[in-house]
Amino acid sequence: MMRAAEYLTLRVAGLFAVAALVGCGGEPPQADLDAAQAALAAAEAAEAEKYAGSDLSAAQKAFADAKTAFDAEAEKMLFKDWESVVPQIADAKSKADMARSSAEAAKAAAMAAAESAIADASMVIQGVRASLEAAPAGKGTEGDIEQLRADLDAADADLSAARAAVSSEDFEMATSKAGSAKMAAEAVSEGVDAAVARYHQLVEERTPWYERGMGG
Repeated sequence: MMRAAEYLTLRVAGLFAVAALVGCGGEPPQADLDAAQAALAAAEAAEAEKYAGSDLSAAQKAFADAKTAFDAEAEKMLFKDWESVVPQIADAKSKADMARSSAEAAKAAAMAAAESAIADASMVIQGVRASLEAAPAGKGTEGDIEQLRADLDAADADLSAARAAVSSEDFEMATSKAGSAKMAAEAVSEGVDAAVARYHQLVEERTPWYERGMGG
């Protein structure tokens, strides 16, 4: 009987010891921590550092705090309080999801802005090229017209660079190049107007006085 009683006492004591080691906080929320870490990785993959830097920083700090709290509870031998860690992990995941969402939205907006700038510049260049091809050229304006063609070709090159930048997802560069192309094309347009005016002035100057104003 004594041995049976001693065994039963040891058995109960062992169960209490196991319960004490486990504590009263339940199972460690490892899956939740892993999900938060995965969400943070997704935010970083979505280029949150570039498009949503403040949101990413908040998510990184929240995850670091949650991981520190998790590790602190894991190191305890007694009375692990996992319930206090769960909200921190949830907050970290929520902030990471927000960083990813913000980055995706900002990236989409940057892409749309770049494509809009390219379309705008392309329309201006096409219009200016048509005006340039229709511009009269004669003695005294040939050099101006040729220079304007070279300037417009340079604007076209900037536009091509803008399209290439979109393909490589460098939307800031694409918008900048498209803006440069548009400005250059507008300058060419002003040059075309000046060249046309100069052409008509020269024609007028070379027309005998008795033929001027006859509409021919």
